[in-house]
Amino acid sequence: MNRTALLHAVAAVAAVILVAAGGAAAQAHDDVPIELPTGALLPDVVEEVPHHLQIQNTQQRESLRFSTTHINIGEGNLQIRGGGQVEPCEIDGQSYAECTIATQEILDASGDVVATHDAGAAVFHPQHNHWHQSAVALFDIRSPGPGQVTDDPAEMTGIWSEGVKITFCFVDIEFIGETGALKKEKPRTYFECNGDLQGLASWWADSYHQSTPLQELDVTDIPDGEYYLTHLADPDDHWIESDETNNFTWVKFRLTRTSSNAKVEVLDQSPCVPEVICGFGGNP
Repeated sequence: MNRTALLHAVAAVAAVILVAAGGAAAQAHDDVPIELPTGALLPDVVEEVPHHLQIQNTQQRESLRFSTTHINIGEGNLQIRGGGQVEPCEIDGQSYAECTIATQEILDASGDVVATHDAGAAVFHPQHNHWHQSAVALFDIRSPGPGQVTDDPAEMTGIWSEGVKITFCFVDIEFIGETGALKKEKPRTYFECNGDLQGLASWWADSYHQSTPLQELDVTDIPDGEYYLTHLADPDDHWIESDETNNFTWVKFRLTRTSSNAKVEVLDQSPCVPEVICGFGGNP
């Protein structure tokens, strides 16, 4: 595959599900309900409410740093396989020296692949020194726009600091259910950040601490006031999930400066629905 073909594949959102074992070909999940083979188990990735908010001052720039966690509450694994051939590419204005096509593999209860779907690209991240999946999350700092009256952060048009679509590596880090028999039924499955195979097993979570590169947004030029840090998972709709409506979380905070030192105070957050999105940490 040449570079042009790879770039085209990365940029496009696939319109067809390729069914590997039985069932009719499903159409784009953006437009119509998906028809999948009987027994197909879908993931459902939700995001923990951003926490551990802290201001970092570096070279006269102020950054809001925060921790996040990806959690799969679905019955199926989120399994992403790399395309094998590696080429350079550019995604959302970011250039990467090593990229490969990514494909979501939908499994059944036996672990067999029953359908596949275009899932963007896998890229080698030089700062983290391992492979990431493209466009896993988008972070923003928001408030109501001019003349806008709303308390729903998803509707707010005032974007003060917009992050690029963040790439992440998927690894099973924490089990979200009770240990014992349930953990044996939902074993840890994905251990490494390689370009061939990554994923997030059912009932497992993957955490990114606030000290991780790119877990930050610049607030240097934002005036004191109240804002919302928002976290949208899968902003390009790369994954097929059992629920496509629960990928957005937020935390409301107050930004103040005393003697030129910026401080952040958490005021409110997304409702804990499902409860697990509030279960991995707290806002100090």
